[in-house]
Amino acid sequence: MRKLFYFIPVLLLFTACEVEFSPNASWKNVPVVYCLLDQDDDTTWVRVQRCYLAEGNIYNYGQNSDSNNYPQGAIAVALLAYENGSLKDSMSFEYTTRDRDSGNFASTAQPLYFFCTKNRLNENYSYVLSIRNTSDNSILATTDPVSLVKQKNDNLIIQPSYTVSPLTGDTIGRGFSFYDPMGNGMLGCHIKWNAFENARLYQPFVRFYYMRPDSVVYHADFMCPKAPAKATEIDYSRDLFLSQVKNYFGDDTTRKFFVPRIDLYLTCCSEELNAYLSTASHFGDISNATEVYNNIHGGVGIFAARRTHLYKRMPAEADMTPDRGLLALLIKLNIGFY
Repeated sequence: MRKLFYFIPVLLLFTACEVEFSPNASWKNVPVVYCLLDQDDDTTWVRVQRCYLAEGNIYNYGQNSDSNNYPQGAIAVALLAYENGSLKDSMSFEYTTRDRDSGNFASTAQPLYFFCTKNRLNENYSYVLSIRNTSDNSILATTDPVSLVKQKNDNLIIQPSYTVSPLTGDTIGRGFSFYDPMGNGMLGCHIKWNAFENARLYQPFVRFYYMRPDSVVYHADFMCPKAPAKATEIDYSRDLFLSQVKNYFGDDTTRKFFVPRIDLYLTCCSEELNAYLSTASHFGDISNATEVYNNIHGGVGIFAARRTHLYKRMPAEADMTPDRGLLALLIKLNIGFY
């Protein structure tokens, strides 16, 4: 849900800047739509609100939920699946509400539409989002077909790599570690993965595990460098990793136990979401017009696909080799590891 609400203010500001209208014109029903498809999610969420005309300070109107929210039952939201132009599936979303953080816009219960899509989304289908006016059954907004981000094979992350002995079950190979295979003094972890179909903007991150004296295993997530364009490999330096660990724990020097495993996650998104994020990142303020990518016909917003649950679990070296063994490096940070 955090990601869902993150973009809503951007969409609202974009509406104020990019939809051309006269302050004295009659009101027009223009929906603002936000939806991301991820076949690994158990539920797909759609946020729909509406543009509004106002005289004077528009922020005062924004604090009134009636200005930017459709009443319950006023619209119907559906996800339509197609294959070669033929309709294969139709999913009608249900209405619910969630509170959102306070800000320039109303923070009371906000309408959301949801459908349980776990094991329902088909990677061979393309999807169209449809917003319909229930009073006359007319279409308020629709989209071009969007394809899911598709994994081409089961071999996701190919470096760091490791193998498991079929006889003993023991792990063979380095797994996650910082070493210099070429002998050039650049200590780091080279991360490489197979490309996905329809994917852009790859972002790896490391889930680092540790244990406290209460025997509970905790974790922290550390972002690796973002891969440029369609690149499928990055270098994650030892110094960046150690600085992230140090910053995360800060002055906490309580006793911590090393857990010899790492989850290496990989997130990515479709071309539509990449275009939206690229343009929205340059957004100025409400007084400056800025073009933001929009693929909602009859409205504004974004309908796209992403993958966020892809990961590979691997061992993390626990040896005490200076400048390489992960445990030795953690101990030298003086934040409680021993």
